[in-house]
Amino acid sequence: MVVTAKIEKLEDGKLVLKPDTDISRFVEQKRPRRVEVRLDDGRTISVDQRRKIFAIIRDISLWSGHEPEELRQYLEWDFCSRAMREWFSLSDCDMTTAREFITYLISFCFHWGVPTKDSLLTQTDDIGKYLYLCLENRRCAICNRPAEVHHVDRIGMGMDREKVVHVGLNAIALCRAHHEEAHRREKALFAEYHIYGIKLDKHLCKILNLRSGEQSSEKR
Repeated sequence: MVVTAKIEKLEDGKLVLKPDTDISRFVEQKRPRRVEVRLDDGRTISVDQRRKIFAIIRDISLWSGHEPEELRQYLEWDFCSRAMREWFSLSDCDMTTAREFITYLISFCFHWGVPTKDSLLTQTDDIGKYLYLCLENRRCAICNRPAEVHHVDRIGMGMDREKVVHVGLNAIALCRAHHEEAHRREKALFAEYHIYGIKLDKHLCKILNLRSGEQSSEKR
């Protein structure tokens, strides 16, 4: 169940909310113990965010053969159903919703191998989540070609990479050409494209076949 609410007060770290609809019956029947709170800062979708959304949908439309407007409605519905959230309009939704929808569209393109006119690096509105998706899908953070894992935190000379626990190490997904370039001029390359390494977690290590420390038999 998804409802909106008004913030009544914030006191001593406790947030008091007043739901816009009566949820007493639901609470009595289901007895939920936890809720998800999504804060709306009041800022609406920007022109740049809207441009990015329509540019990605255009690329998906060219790839799939579906009409852009029909496709947009389906993608919005799928995004809302997956996130269990209320329907929104691209004309006046908040900036956070727009940012999360852009991330969803980028994930869709990576998952289905949708070719895009420009690198999705130029379309992202959340660089951290974008870099995570690039690692998760083995796509170069710069050009979106098939990628390798570039360790920003260097693994020492003489160390066996198959025995190193990679969780917590900073890494980034780069294609072969950009990977080689990063070994030559990493700092300048990262500054040029405004990218950086992000910490590997257990999920990424499992997908990338990197040792996470949970299984001694893990191999890269």
